[in-house]
Amino acid sequence: MSDDSFFREVSEELRQDRVKAIWTRFGTYILAAVILVVVITAAVVGWDRYQTAQANASGDAYLAALQLARDGKPDEAITALDALAADSYGAYPDLARMSIGGVYQAQGKFDEAVAAFDKVAADAGAPDALRDMAAVRAAYVLVDHGALSDVRSRVERLTGDSEALRFPAREAVALAAWKAEDTETATTLFQQLVDDPGAPNGIISRARLMLDLIAAGKPMPEGTVMPEEIGAATGPATDTAPADAAAPVAGAEATAPAATPAAPATEAPAATRDGAATEGAAVEAPAIPDAATDAAPAAPAADAALPEGAAAPSVAVPTTGLGITDPAAVPEAAAPEQAEPTTTDAPQSAPAAPAPAGAD
Repeated sequence: MSDDSFFREVSEELRQDRVKAIWTRFGTYILAAVILVVVITAAVVGWDRYQTAQANASGDAYLAALQLARDGKPDEAITALDALAADSYGAYPDLARMSIGGVYQAQGKFDEAVAAFDKVAADAGAPDALRDMAAVRAAYVLVDHGALSDVRSRVERLTGDSEALRFPAREAVALAAWKAEDTETATTLFQQLVDDPGAPNGIISRARLMLDLIAAGKPMPEGTVMPEEIGAATGPATDTAPADAAAPVAGAEATAPAATPAAPATEAPAATRDGAATEGAAVEAPAIPDAATDAAPAAPAADAALPEGAAAPSVAVPTTGLGITDPAAVPEAAAPEQAEPTTTDAPQSAPAAPAPAGAD
């Protein structure tokens, strides 16, 4: 045997002796640790499965209770929810109490609803988010069935800029302030909701509606004319304007003298020479003067020169006031029955008849 083989065998025996010594000394502990790890792992897996089963059972019972409430069986729903609140898993007891408050609210039992919400909000073992939500739910109920102080005592702490539920909390306080006729506080809170870009759209819409409602309820400044007043002022004037405008016309027609019909053109008497009748020349009557002025007609122009040897009639008759020298020449239709002829101080001569054609 060579020296290398000898040394190798000795080394192996020494290693085996060391392993035996370690196992003899720590083997029991190592085995216990392994067994403990296996047991712990099995316990954790079993606990998780148990919790899951409990949660599933509580969830199913919770949904069944809510279905009873939707089916119009509030008493049975409250009984089932009370059982869940007393013995259920996880957050289901708090959810059951909140749902009890919702069922009471739907029944119109607002005091019981507020008490159920307050019980959840005061539970230190419930999640903080659920407690805050319960406080907001109670505040919304107290907006219509409580005082402003009751609402503030529950959600005033949630109106800060760092609070997750600041928007519903501000809305609840603003609504309670508006109901309490504290319009200044309500306007401030509603305006904050409108100006905050992070607010939900539904809350912003309601805030704008309430701002419009508050503005409509404020007294109008002195001297402001409402649209309905403008319509009332202008409506009757528009309706009666034609009648008012027609009144002066009717009066004018009653007082104005009747217009005198125009006299038709008449033929002047034809002049005769040596027993032969000459053609008559039509003489147009002058314009009838206005009855209001009652002016005498203008005198006719000077007699036109007659041909040598022609005789012109020189009969002077008073005028009729119509611009016609011969009253008999006026047709009956042209002479008004009630008009009396007026005479002038100076007589007027009849217009001269033109000479017959072919006279020397």
